[in-house]
Amino acid sequence: MKINLEVDERLTDTEITIRTPDVNDQINRLMQEITEQFKEQPKIAFYQEGIRYFIDLENILFFETVDRKVCAHTADSTYEVSLKLYELEESLPLTFIRSSKSTIVNLQQIFSVDHSLRRNLVRFRNSHKQLYVSRAYYQEFKRQLDERS
Repeated sequence: MKINLEVDERLTDTEITIRTPDVNDQINRLMQEITEQFKEQPKIAFYQEGIRYFIDLENILFFETVDRKVCAHTADSTYEVSLKLYELEESLPLTFIRSSKSTIVNLQQIFSVDHSLRRNLVRFRNSHKQLYVSRAYYQEFKRQLDERS
């Protein structure tokens, strides 16, 4: 694979062209990653006891719905979010994936997945927090996780 960079001061926006003899999984992943890098990050307001916090998405372990409220979990804290889970799912980067009807997990924060007949337990880096992946979402979850590694 060759990579070329051309700087053209006459351009008003960045243009990326991929030349390939055929489209394969590697090219599709590359296009997906490039698209993801240039995608505008969602504006999410995080609240805790009435105070608004500004948190980078890469620090979020997972989002979950509890008592009709959506919460964002970091390694050591929990924040309320004003968006619904389905709204988050539509706007979050591809590193976030649904793991059950009530949770969206950040694949980059996963430390381990304990897969057994009765459960699929996810543990996170530098945190005691953990969650379960439901059977209905496990196959897609596993596929996305395998692609990331």
